[in-house]
Amino acid sequence: MHGTTALTVAVTRSTPAPVNGDLADAFRREASGLLGFFIKRDVPAEDAADLVSDTFLAAWQSSRTSRVEPDLLRAWLFGIARKVLSRYRRGRSRRSALSDRLRATLAADDMTQQTPVAGGHELGEHVRSLIACLPEIDQEIVRLVYWDGFTQEEVSTVLGKPATAVRARLSRARKVLRDQLAESGDVE
Repeated sequence: MHGTTALTVAVTRSTPAPVNGDLADAFRREASGLLGFFIKRDVPAEDAADLVSDTFLAAWQSSRTSRVEPDLLRAWLFGIARKVLSRYRRGRSRRSALSDRLRATLAADDMTQQTPVAGGHELGEHVRSLIACLPEIDQEIVRLVYWDGFTQEEVSTVLGKPATAVRARLSRARKVLRDQLAESGDVE
């Protein structure tokens, strides 16, 4: 509660000194203190440096509409830092939950793909190696259509290519793959 009161006192509209004139000096004085603030709260050092930047960016944006007593500038910056830290932690927990869901999905997909099919694994590896021999753009088109499930029109949007070019390239790539698979005796 005390921090909230200090922040409320810190931001006033009646004081004559604008923040942005003092912000560069405040950065030189307070950056290392803010870095320590984040690190002491278990933020990895590389993230802490980014959070210091985010704090000063938020302070600069706020300085256009707020005025702060010069002797309360440090407290005001640390109040902003608390909000930046809170936002960071929320984002980190969302990313962690997303990573957990992604790992579970990938593990389930991996189990499905490991279902034994007579010669299926070797054929899959052979097809992958044949795809790798295609021109790079054709490889990407084949992967987007067959691995990622995009339509040809969607692939044209993803790649920024005309749909007719995508259709033509996909048709040629299919023919090349079909011919190579027939040569190796994998497909008739």
